[in-house]
Amino acid sequence: MAVFYLLNLGCAKNLVEGEHLAGMLLAEGWLASERPEAADWLIVNTCGFIRPAVDEAIDNILELHDERRPGQRLAVVGCLVGRYGRKLARSLPEADLLVAPGRLGDLPALLAAPPAQRLAIAPPRAIFDAATPRALSTGPGWAYLRLSDGCRHRCHFCTIPAIRGPLRSRPAADILAEAEAVAQSGVVELNLVAQDLSSYGHDRPDGPDLAALLPQIAAVPGVAWVRPLYLHPDVLETRLIRAICQTPGVLPYFDLPLQHLADPVLRAMGRRRTGAQLLALIDEIRAMRPEAVLRGTLLVGHPGEGAAEFTRLMRGVEEIAFDHLGAFAFCPEPGSRSARLPAPSPELAQERLETLMAAQRAISAGKLAAQVGQQLSLLAQGPHPDHPYVRWGRTWRQAPEVDGQTIVTDGDPAPGRIHLCRISASHDYDLEAVAVA
Repeated sequence: MAVFYLLNLGCAKNLVEGEHLAGMLLAEGWLASERPEAADWLIVNTCGFIRPAVDEAIDNILELHDERRPGQRLAVVGCLVGRYGRKLARSLPEADLLVAPGRLGDLPALLAAPPAQRLAIAPPRAIFDAATPRALSTGPGWAYLRLSDGCRHRCHFCTIPAIRGPLRSRPAADILAEAEAVAQSGVVELNLVAQDLSSYGHDRPDGPDLAALLPQIAAVPGVAWVRPLYLHPDVLETRLIRAICQTPGVLPYFDLPLQHLADPVLRAMGRRRTGAQLLALIDEIRAMRPEAVLRGTLLVGHPGEGAAEFTRLMRGVEEIAFDHLGAFAFCPEPGSRSARLPAPSPELAQERLETLMAAQRAISAGKLAAQVGQQLSLLAQGPHPDHPYVRWGRTWRQAPEVDGQTIVTDGDPAPGRIHLCRISASHDYDLEAVAVA
């Protein structure tokens, strides 16, 4: 019986695809191994969005190749193959098989009978649906639910539309069928993901948009928390804000990739809204739900960012006071329009990134300190992987994998269940709590 080892790299959307790949192989009779040395096929599910992700993927591929025993085969799948295609096949002889996103559904057949042509590539058109087997790999009680693939925006720094294709939204009935199946397995928190969640349904005139779909997902039996992730600010409108803020079961959590707040930089990025409009969007959210969580993503060092523009960005970060913030230094990606424009030096971009994150660290510490003494709902995750004598989880204000964690220093809440806890201490990015009976 054939055995596979699967290494997932990159974003949550990639993880969902990896779960489907594993599910399909298991349904075909394969066995999964957590040890590479025990597998017949080593599979690396790659990200190819930015240069650091490309480097990480190549490093992992070469490491698995160097350590593999005779007879083992190596498959490279996903976005890295979709982005570089034939060039990657020529430069990576270590891979026995390379599969682009448009051919991922064929992976079991390709592994069972490897074709003479190592590269399996096609334009990305399909998206895994509720009928596709899926082996969940996330923590107790939570999962990602992918609503669409591809992107309809053309941000000048981004290569996603070239890799993943145009926006393709899943039918609402198919999404709800998967949500019901996942909930029946014990999942109580669904984290909704897409390249741009706020554009869901805009390519399907016969179906609902996200504002109409959210109440249907929240009504799935067993689902307690629905968290929308990655809402493109150029198309986030009042109707969707109201649906997120006012639908029972939908967490008032806004993950906003603003990228910048200075108008010259936003124009160079190909963004439609101005810095003032983005700040007004924040004000609208907070007016509707003052306790709403704001997670931002910012890009420093992009073409058009001089000293004045960076000062404007820093002033905006202080004004908004994000609950959580991810920031990155600009990397000129081949094939993007931004790569052809003059930009600040990588050294200056890194210096600005460190300045920005130092300011956010202080903001985060203050926001978390204000939660001490509050009682918050927490999704318990069991023993802490680094400190097995304590428990941990996430409050409703903390998204998985990106927002920090809550250490439960007193009590033993059941993993995968939502409990009430009292926040007892805070740090720069994490919390401590005691379970409330």
